[in-house]
Amino acid sequence: MALAFTEDELLQAAGPRSFERGLDYVEAVEELEFEGAEINAIVTGTYEYDVTIWRERAKLEGQCSCPWSQEGNFCKHCVAVGLAAIAALAALDSDHAESGEAGEAGLGAHTPTPVRSDLESWVDALNVEELRAELRALIRSDRGLRRRFELRAAQASQDVDQVRKLARQLLGRGGLREPLEYEDAFDYARSVREVAEAISILLDKGHAVEAVDIVREALSDTRAAIEDAENSDSDGTIAHAMFLLLPLHLRACRATDPDPIELARHLAEHNLAVPYEFEFAYEVNDYADLLGEAGVGLVCDAYRAAYGHNPKGWREKQLMEQLVRGSGDLDALVEFLSRDLDSRGYQHLRIAQELEAADRTDEALRWAEAGLRDATGFIGTDLVEFVALRYGQAGRMDDLLALRRNRFRAEMTVSHYELLRETAERCAAWPHERDRAMALLHDDLAKQGPKAQLGMGPVLIDILVLEGDYDAAWELSRKAGSEPQRLKLAALIRADRPEEALDVYDQALAPLRPQTGEDAYRREVELLQAIRACHTRMGTEPAFAAYLAAFRKEQRRKRNLMRLMDSVGLA
Repeated sequence: MALAFTEDELLQAAGPRSFERGLDYVEAVEELEFEGAEINAIVTGTYEYDVTIWRERAKLEGQCSCPWSQEGNFCKHCVAVGLAAIAALAALDSDHAESGEAGEAGLGAHTPTPVRSDLESWVDALNVEELRAELRALIRSDRGLRRRFELRAAQASQDVDQVRKLARQLLGRGGLREPLEYEDAFDYARSVREVAEAISILLDKGHAVEAVDIVREALSDTRAAIEDAENSDSDGTIAHAMFLLLPLHLRACRATDPDPIELARHLAEHNLAVPYEFEFAYEVNDYADLLGEAGVGLVCDAYRAAYGHNPKGWREKQLMEQLVRGSGDLDALVEFLSRDLDSRGYQHLRIAQELEAADRTDEALRWAEAGLRDATGFIGTDLVEFVALRYGQAGRMDDLLALRRNRFRAEMTVSHYELLRETAERCAAWPHERDRAMALLHDDLAKQGPKAQLGMGPVLIDILVLEGDYDAAWELSRKAGSEPQRLKLAALIRADRPEEALDVYDQALAPLRPQTGEDAYRREVELLQAIRACHTRMGTEPAFAAYLAAFRKEQRRKRNLMRLMDSVGLA
């Protein structure tokens, strides 16, 4: 029997927000199929999402390959598929009623997708009054859409107070401080862009004085929203929209006669409030002619006062460094940077780079060497290579070899091994250095024990591969290697030892079978192609054909996976 449910059940499963968004995606549902107690479909858009809906212990459940669903939510794509299924069943029941057939007679494993109406033809057929009626109905049913149209109406009539009120409603979120959800970021960014457009029109119409206040409120509200968004704005959608507001503030100020003192205070307050990881601060130099010497000085004083109050604050340090750098006094800049030396040598490197740019190379090298010597944490490659380059240029090969040896001992990686080998060969000391390096690698593997298989696996295996000793690397990987290492070696030995490589591929494919999403599908297809190559090498093509048929039957509801398999001949 086909899965049956109501719109109320969809609303309960998804919540009002996702249910409302799902309404917009019903027309994007494709390949709708009823398979016993499940409904499967694809929802198209920027990406294609595989969707499955089922009932578990009387509760409606849904699974989709989108990020929101992967976090355990009944997403808008699941809602869209559910609504499309309700419509399809209703249409089918109607057809059966007209023909006198039983309602369930036509529900098989592959119910045809109902024919979609031609939306454009329908819209074209509406007259002006009908279009107005449809628009009014949409506005009544969607508060956000209503506010956006109200904003357009206010800007068209140059109703400044109404523009201000609606900008607050769209961007202020009613004083809420909880994080924006992932699905809210796009809608919020659209609101920012529309408020920016309204402010721009006000400026065109000569309302610069009022626009100053509106754009400042919009910047404040948007900044707060980004801070609250946490990971919801990971692609920078809101931040990019916020950039549209900054030039509007400058434009509004230039069209008025701002008080330099008040303007300076506002610029300083905003710039100090901007989180250090975001770059949407005012560029004070753009306002220099409006601020005058006194105003610029006030901004600088505000930065100094903030730094004095909180010298460890990231934003305070950034702005104070701008002031010191702007003075042109290199010694003052070095002294300022040296106040905040870190355990990784990063600040030492910055000082060294500043000194070298001023042709003070000996001082630069001493600072870089001090960074290596004093570091107690992870040391970045840039600092190491800064010193290594200058040792090489000065012909200090013994110092360079000691540096490479020490770095490999501290961080046993393939790249450090290669650099050690390159330097040791130039010094005609590689055999001895290799023995020492191998001893360190074996000691490290023994200390790690079973933990060596975690992460990327023992570095010793990667180095044996680098040196072309595949047999030794393969044997070691079977006891202590990670899955990525075993997969890499399987590809290298597949031609000569296909049975052993096949076992690696089978083990890697097993945990991917229940997963959804494009990344999982690509990995599955790559592994299936490798499995096929192993069977071809062994001459067991019929066994692979049976294996593939069983796999496709098991995964048949994943339409994107099936399509990807077909594209590479895994049919």
